[in-house]
Amino acid sequence: MSFVNELFERLSKSNTANEVQTALASLNNIQDSIQRTKAARETIQLIQSYGQELDGKGQYKNAAYQYYSGSQVVKNFLNDSNLEFQWLLLSAKALANASQEHITWDDLIGGAACMTISSLLRIITGDWDVNKHLDEFIKSNDFSIDQAATGCLYIPYNLVTAINKTNPNPQLLQQASDFTEQYLMTTKPAAMFADGIKRALDLTRKILMENTKFPSVKTMFHYQTDIIFGENFPFTVKLKNIGEGTAFNITASINIPSNLTIVSGQDKIFHDQLEPNEITEGQFKLVCPSGEGIDEISIEIPVFAEFTDILGNKNSLSLGTAIFPIRSQKKGDKLTNQLLLVKENLQTRMTPFESSDHLEVKPIIEGMKSIIDNLVTSTENRISKGDFETAEAELEQLNQIQIFFGPLTNFLSSYQDQNSELIKNLKEIQEQSQGLVKSIEEIGNRLQSNQ
Repeated sequence: MSFVNELFERLSKSNTANEVQTALASLNNIQDSIQRTKAARETIQLIQSYGQELDGKGQYKNAAYQYYSGSQVVKNFLNDSNLEFQWLLLSAKALANASQEHITWDDLIGGAACMTISSLLRIITGDWDVNKHLDEFIKSNDFSIDQAATGCLYIPYNLVTAINKTNPNPQLLQQASDFTEQYLMTTKPAAMFADGIKRALDLTRKILMENTKFPSVKTMFHYQTDIIFGENFPFTVKLKNIGEGTAFNITASINIPSNLTIVSGQDKIFHDQLEPNEITEGQFKLVCPSGEGIDEISIEIPVFAEFTDILGNKNSLSLGTAIFPIRSQKKGDKLTNQLLLVKENLQTRMTPFESSDHLEVKPIIEGMKSIIDNLVTSTENRISKGDFETAEAELEQLNQIQIFFGPLTNFLSSYQDQNSELIKNLKEIQEQSQGLVKSIEEIGNRLQSNQ
């Protein structure tokens, strides 16, 4: 007996998909690829004939098994996706008829399961009009009395709606609960189509993830940079959605440390829905009553947020920490006082040189004065803008200049002393020269008179 005839004989006696799959496994025993392909084509023709025979007898569930088996033969041995989808669609249509058969038997769960599998197979084939397919079935039957049957129907509804690019509603996918999937995968007739169901779920979720836009939230802090103990100060936290999707049910927790008191506002921000690039904020007024004898303390205010995306996934993350000091004296006032003192000291040190008549000294002092004036102006601007770090660095430069004036004073004083001594020596040399000249003149006159 030939392989095909043997297979037909086994198919004709088959009552379950398991026996059919066992028969089809015989194709793997054919080593020659050409013979195997030929046998596969003959096999699916026989399966189709047998499936049509079962359809004609009203044995829709068995017909669906055969058609699905035919799709597996095409998939495994012929590698023709279009033909595979045609077989899957034949199976889907047979299961749709089987669902009505189950309803006739007053088997709501069986009917819903068959219709669900039919819809999932239609999703695989690209027949996206599944909602209409399900609507007609649901309208003609009352599933409200059976939660399991209703649950079965959630899956194809949710999957198709989730990937409907003209009207996406991906959160419905989450309504296909784990219970429903597990029930469908382990209950006849669904168990015999586990591969098809899994492929439909995987395919749809893949498309869903590729087309779903997710949110991402970042935080921005706004607060004063010069705060003293006992002074109320404003503190603002802004949340911005920098992602592409909507963030839902946002809750941001502002962890105010124990040494701060909330004068106004609350330590949480609530927002129902935050669209991409949209900003929401929370405004607070805080105070640090006492530094407990400490000149300066560092305050840290971390922010944590929770929100859900369109799929219902819950996101929890840290949005960063605001870190700033609180002091016993305002930093700006302290730096201003230091600057005034440095300016006075520098002026005192420069005054003697400004009145100097020496041409060599004046350019040095004028250059120094220009540098000092520019640094003082810059430092004043830094303090007024709250840029205390740069202001402190510039103050340090002014202090270095002030220190430099000591050696400069000594050098110039030494230079002036040396210059005075040189002039005195020159005067003495000049006087001596004049005396020498006079003596020579006198000697000359005497020599002339003796002659």
